[in-house]
Amino acid sequence: MTLDFRPWRRLVAVWLPVVTVCLAAAFLYAWQTSESGGRRANVRDEILRLDAELDRLKNLQDATTSDRDRVAELEQHFSQLYGEVFGNLDERLTGILRSVGSATKNAGLLPDSYSYSAGDEKTTGFIRFSIGFSVSGEYGSIRQMLAELQASPEFLVVEKLSLSSDAGPVSRELDMSVQIATFLSEADEQQLRRLTGGIVGASESDDG
Repeated sequence: MTLDFRPWRRLVAVWLPVVTVCLAAAFLYAWQTSESGGRRANVRDEILRLDAELDRLKNLQDATTSDRDRVAELEQHFSQLYGEVFGNLDERLTGILRSVGSATKNAGLLPDSYSYSAGDEKTTGFIRFSIGFSVSGEYGSIRQMLAELQASPEFLVVEKLSLSSDAGPVSRELDMSVQIATFLSEADEQQLRRLTGGIVGASESDDG
């Protein structure tokens, strides 16, 4: 049996474009759905890129959350430091004098009258409030008093120590002038003026 291809040759202008388009469509579909190229590969690459971006954003979110928590913790500490540790003079003066009185009493010392001074701390913005007094006693007692003052919850700092007079050659007692300081977040101007005469270069006033 002999096949007659003459009709196909005569209609080649009709069926050849159709076959070409079909083959091209089939090839394009195969390429688009292949693992190594086409749209499927592009979609896969895009998914991988988006996953990487999501991981990066999650890490950034975790870091931001951690930083925000640390900032909130620092703000809480500063708020506590500002309001509770330093506080204002009206709230703290009684506690400060009680700490001084307790330290001297426990050491067996009797302080003379107190003197006060105040000055601005430009670097911190706080008010430096100082208290001066003198005591007489043996070295061990004075050392005990100073240790208790520095351990006080009122945040007291020993600013200055000086011998106020020469002890006798056989005396074991020392006459010591002591100045301690603390920091205040705020102070009533009238109360501060009544105690110190004003901030910075204030004249000292005795409180018997």
